Amino acid sequence: MIEKQNRTISLQELARLAEGRVVGNGEVMLNGVASAHDAGAGQITFLSGAKNYASYLELLKNSKAAAVIAPDDAPELNLPSLRLKNPYYGLVKALEFFFPLEKPGYSIHPAAFVSENAEVAPSASVGPHAVVEDGAVIEAGAVICAQAYVGRGARVGKNTFLHPGVRILADCVVGNNCIIHANAVIGSDGFGFTLHQGRQLKVPQVGNVIIEDDVEIGACVTVDRGALVSTVIGSGTKIDNMVHIAHNVQIGKNCVIVAQVGISGSTILEDEVTLAGQVGTAGHVRVGKGTTVAARGVVTSDVEPGSFVSGFPLKPHNEERRIMASLRKLPDLIKKVRELEKMLEGNDNK
Repeated sequence: MIEKQNRTISLQELARLAEGRVVGNGEVMLNGVASAHDAGAGQITFLSGAKNYASYLELLKNSKAAAVIAPDDAPELNLPSLRLKNPYYGLVKALEFFFPLEKPGYSIHPAAFVSENAEVAPSASVGPHAVVEDGAVIEAGAVICAQAYVGRGARVGKNTFLHPGVRILADCVVGNNCIIHANAVIGSDGFGFTLHQGRQLKVPQVGNVIIEDDVEIGACVTVDRGALVSTVIGSGTKIDNMVHIAHNVQIGKNCVIVAQVGISGSTILEDEVTLAGQVGTAGHVRVGKGTTVAARGVVTSDVEPGSFVSGFPLKPHNEERRIMASLRKLPDLIKKVRELEKMLEGNDNK
């Protein structure tokens, strides 16, 4: 578990940070965050908008927590509470207070390699065994953790955090306030080959990757550079672990891409698209704004904005659910058909 800072805050002060309201004693002092099962004296716990309030309320009665973060419309609770329309926002503010992001106390670690032709802002940090190549730019407040790599001519924006082992390859651009988790690779070659005289000939991939502001990219994600242009990830987009994004893909703003998704070359995701776990796309398709593709859906053609689709081939999610429900009845239907066939055969023999 990440070690928390020794900090305290009153429930009323936390409510100000979270823009919520207090029900009960706002002067109670808090020293941490924990689940209702584990909370001890002085800790605040969390009640989401779950439907089974009854079991959680029973749990709260026996909790040692000092207070609880709860939805605005939650029933009366036995603990002082911080009420918000979105209780998760309150949880975020509490966690940010007790577990603030600590930046290293050095600018460039003695064990790092930074080219004399690179630019590293004085307030940035470059960790041990990290490498910053010729022409790279590390802007103010950025953190490059141990063993990360920033390639020739690449740029890392203000307050961006690269976890250990991240690779930002040549000429790629990462915006401000981004987080890229361990072992992600940004700017690997796109999968481009052409069959020539009996062998696969590599097509040079000479584009780059542009990651806009406020993007978070999970561990072991790979984002291929464009063949001739840029692969682009729009601002505010969040990408889970182990996702592959191929060359020339254009991802809009505030998209959500869940684990093990594969996005083929030249796919376009418009703004606010959600791809659930293990979704795949064919190349050169467009997914319209605000669309959700449910888990394991396969996108083989363009999808209209605002759709909720699933399955393979892709279809409206409600239709796919009816098909899956019908499939569960298929063994019984086959059995009945065989019984009817036997009855008909018996009648024919009379």
